[in-house]
Amino acid sequence: MIDFSFSPAMLMMPRKLPHSAWLGHIPFASWLLEVQRPELIVELGTHNGASFLALCQAVEAQQLSARVFAIDTWEGDEHAGFYGNEIYAELRDYQQRHYAGISEMMRMRFDQALEYFADGSVDLLHVDGLHTYEAVREDFESWRAKLSPRAVVIFHDSCVRERGFGVWQYWSEISKQFPSFEFTHTHGLGVLLVGEQQPEKLLHLAGAAARGEFAAINQLFDSLGRNIKNVEEIERVNGGLVAAHNEIGRLNQEEARLRAALDKNIEDSHEQIARLNAEEAQLRALLDKSGEEAREQMARSSLEEARLRGLLERNAEETNERYAAVESQLPALAQALSLLERRVLDGLEGSRGLLNEAMHTEREASVASVIESVIPRLEEQDRKLNHLMRPWWRRLSGR
Repeated sequence: MIDFSFSPAMLMMPRKLPHSAWLGHIPFASWLLEVQRPELIVELGTHNGASFLALCQAVEAQQLSARVFAIDTWEGDEHAGFYGNEIYAELRDYQQRHYAGISEMMRMRFDQALEYFADGSVDLLHVDGLHTYEAVREDFESWRAKLSPRAVVIFHDSCVRERGFGVWQYWSEISKQFPSFEFTHTHGLGVLLVGEQQPEKLLHLAGAAARGEFAAINQLFDSLGRNIKNVEEIERVNGGLVAAHNEIGRLNQEEARLRAALDKNIEDSHEQIARLNAEEAQLRALLDKSGEEAREQMARSSLEEARLRGLLERNAEETNERYAAVESQLPALAQALSLLERRVLDGLEGSRGLLNEAMHTEREASVASVIESVIPRLEEQDRKLNHLMRPWWRRLSGR
């Protein structure tokens, strides 16, 4: 039976609990740092920082002279999902406030970070990036030269066999080349003892795993990890309850505001309806008055139309009568004109005779005396013509 001693480091409770499957492996990670006492820790793939912050807390709590580096683009991938800058910003803020002296966040690709680490310097390497077989193999092989003689490499999600995850496949290959053991709870965690200088306790666990005696150890850390996950779930539920209570309070306030606004709108609507009813009554009165005035105006217009029509009819009758009178007088007028013409001709003929007589008279009279004797006769003749013309002109003019 395996001999395994209990350590208080296994009971470390994380100060920050991001929602993550990695929470179940925090008791082992804390115990691992106590046993291995690494000086340089590198994490490939951090996401919301559950493992990174736990490693930082363990380093601080155990007063290790170690530095922890988290390398990630914080953009996500096809397995972790893609996300915005808010996850990086929140984690960066927490890291700077609590672990700035012992850790660093490097926002870049894994291969870009290689140049910042010396060969043989990394004591603990955590591989938790893209989980395809090819990606996991490339991560391990590209960083292998950076591993120290006492290096330990841990692979997360070694038990997931869906959605293109290939960690299990690479683990089945690489775990045969080095002493190793694997936890099967919370998606699995493979522990690979790559360096030749390993603590006896780690080699003891690898030997137990090789003999098939690792189940009790797996169950122990599963139980310890489940306690942390339960705490996280309780906090998450409590956070949800607080958020729900806050939302209920906000909704109650919003309901009160809306109810007050609704009551005011109803009151305003009643006032508006009253104003509209008053305006309607006023408009109806104006319409009734306007209708009455319009009817009176129409009556007056009808009377005026009748009066004008009567005048037009009378004028037409008088005009017809005058036309008839003129037509009845036309024969007499024609006869008068014919008589006038004869008299004018007779007058002219008489005047011509008088002038001839005056010019051939045998009396020795002067021309002046002759003219004087003719003028009265011409005036008499003109008076007679005027007498004949005046009645005809007056009859034509209706006077």
